[in-house]
Amino acid sequence: MKKITNKTIIDIMIITGLFFVVISCTKNERNNLPEENQNFVSQLSLGTPSLNPLCGPIPTDLQPSAENKLAFQTFAKGVQIYQVRRSATDPNVFVWVNTAPSANLYAKPDFTSQVGIHYAGPSWEFTKGPFKNDKVVGSKLKVVMMDASAIPWLLLKAVDSLSSPGNKITYIQRVCTTGGVAPSTPATEFNLGQTDSISYTATYLFYTRD
Repeated sequence: MKKITNKTIIDIMIITGLFFVVISCTKNERNNLPEENQNFVSQLSLGTPSLNPLCGPIPTDLQPSAENKLAFQTFAKGVQIYQVRRSATDPNVFVWVNTAPSANLYAKPDFTSQVGIHYAGPSWEFTKGPFKNDKVVGSKLKVVMMDASAIPWLLLKAVDSLSSPGNKITYIQRVCTTGGVAPSTPATEFNLGQTDSISYTATYLFYTRD
């Protein structure tokens, strides 16, 4: 019994030693990353971020070209802002027009650990993560309506002239949307100019070129 006990103690000491070696190596790897990436690593798993499992695959039409790789994923929660305006094609017709988003960007799908904001442009401005202190402005390229009860999924291209100097983001995808559709209140001349804010959530994926 004594020999077995001693061997067990030695095995535990070896396993404990290996555990601390692994932890030390992982810590060193993180510390060797650029400072602006350390928050990103601590908040998201290394490798390709996982999408909300309920929203399904991203349509081929919304994929950027192959030389662009996924670099950052955020989860947005906020509102889509609408205003009653005259139709651009018929001034006697009144419609709800989407004028801007207003949302916070989070690193986690439970909408915690804020990393930035999303507002008119459409613009994304980062306070943490690999694009800290950068702003990117997008231009809509493609639209896919996935669910009539939610705003569509999008592919947007970064507009370099409107984004931060040296911005590395090339494309943005808006996917996994919920809510945010135009108000159900009829748009009439009586409520011309009226605004309304509709709650929504979405996942925004940011791509960079290899």
